[in-house]
Amino acid sequence: MKKTIFALFFIAAGCAGTNSITYDTSTENLLQFSETIDSDFLRHHLQIIAHDSLEGRDTGMRGQKIAARYLAEFYEDLGFTPKGDNDTWFQHFELNAIATDSLVYTTYHVEGSDSLAINTTVEAPGSYGHYYRTFGGNMPLEGDIVFAGFGVNDYERNIHHLDGDELEDKWVMIFDDIPYVVDGDTLINPRISSNNRMSLILRNYNAKGILLISDQSSANYNEAAERHSRLVANPANLSLRYLQQGQRGQSMPVAELQISPLMAAGILGLGSESDLDAARDSLIKNIHDFRASQTSHYLRYEPYAGPGFLETENVLAYFEGADPELKEEALVLVAHYDHLGIGSPDETGDMIYNGADDNGSGTVALMAVANALNQARQAGYKPKRSVLFLHVSAEEVGLLGSRYYSDHPVIPIENTIANFNADMVGRSDSRNVEAGDTDYVYLIGGDIISSELDSMVVAANERSVNMRIDRHYNNLNDPNQLFRRSDHWNFGRLSIPFVFFFTGLHDNYHRPSDTVDRIEFDKYTRIVQLIYSSTIKVTNADERPEVDNQEFIDITNRVPR
Repeated sequence: MKKTIFALFFIAAGCAGTNSITYDTSTENLLQFSETIDSDFLRHHLQIIAHDSLEGRDTGMRGQKIAARYLAEFYEDLGFTPKGDNDTWFQHFELNAIATDSLVYTTYHVEGSDSLAINTTVEAPGSYGHYYRTFGGNMPLEGDIVFAGFGVNDYERNIHHLDGDELEDKWVMIFDDIPYVVDGDTLINPRISSNNRMSLILRNYNAKGILLISDQSSANYNEAAERHSRLVANPANLSLRYLQQGQRGQSMPVAELQISPLMAAGILGLGSESDLDAARDSLIKNIHDFRASQTSHYLRYEPYAGPGFLETENVLAYFEGADPELKEEALVLVAHYDHLGIGSPDETGDMIYNGADDNGSGTVALMAVANALNQARQAGYKPKRSVLFLHVSAEEVGLLGSRYYSDHPVIPIENTIANFNADMVGRSDSRNVEAGDTDYVYLIGGDIISSELDSMVVAANERSVNMRIDRHYNNLNDPNQLFRRSDHWNFGRLSIPFVFFFTGLHDNYHRPSDTVDRIEFDKYTRIVQLIYSSTIKVTNADERPEVDNQEFIDITNRVPR
């Protein structure tokens, strides 16, 4: 392509007026604009989307609203068409929510049939004490407290901390930090993560809840508890209001709480924090002998909460195709731009879950694809079919934004030829890092739904970045079920072929440490170039891809819609 040709095009277009512009739809020429996607563009916008000032983009919260406006202004500057409500950029929808006033924790000392309340903690904005909630707990819970050491069973290393006294319907008190390596020796399998531990205790052992003994000093614990108390009033248990499924008052029948070192020491019959530290050191030395044992204490947890609702919005931008007939059909590119907001502090005290990879990376990927299409348009090139850029909210709370769109589409479902979902495309996971090959992208969907769509993406990859396509999770029987765990599912359930572009989970997933400085920008750039090239292949194809895998059709019909 030569710049002189572009200049002649603009002179002709300026004389003829925009209504008479005829665009070149050459696939080969359009594919060359993938080279306009670079790391500088991605880094610039990702630093804004994942900045602390957006406060983690929690659904319905201030930061998410700022992100929505930023996206709208971006597409407006490109000259795209708004496809939201009343010719705006926003598709608004309401969510049922649990609105919490305060959380009350009452600790009892039990002797035989007698019990004595020894502490009452009220957690609310401006009030905090010996407990704070980190997960669940939207209904009253009470039970005996069982101490279970580090809360792990590592049978290969003869560690059985969850054995001993019964855990069912009890509060299981454990040390928060897991001593994987001590004095250079591996004490506990590093693959036993905190999430694995929580799932095992709550699901397999049917515990009422978990009490995590903070590894901070009392002063640092109090700082964290004060920060956390500000989050109590944040809405929780969100559900789509229009579905009227009676979920407004839905409750989480388990809870995870942080307990102060001072209270934990008292429950264990110890006199001070230093005694608690000594007890932990002793537990490490005798880690193989320990078994769970019931304490003489009981905890009653009472949330004071009621029904409410909040409003959030998807952002919709439309790029019209050039073919007079095929432009009525559209490829939908989707990425969720919400994240977890402000939550439990990490070991550094950081409470902002920036979500740079999840899913700032997918959000900015769509922006980069849109920018490349705009540059192609300015040079006189357009694909035949149209593209809808759909930035959805409320993914983290149950794929609610994409569900709302799929039930209220602005492009008729019969005219939606396929869906691409970009969710977490900026990093590499441990599986591939350990194998020493991070030049990959997971494709989920494609040939397990539509062999034609898969062929188009494979061809786009060969024509552009030629990355290794990893199909590790691309199996309808895969236990992770990733084919229906992100926003593409709300298209797949309606028999729209999809491809989910993904690079896997990592240690910073759903943590404050998911920050821009950890993004692998060279790889990220190549993946976005692949998404752009795949977009051109699909929107310029002679025929739209069809769902041709009967197994997927059967599974789709079995799964509730």
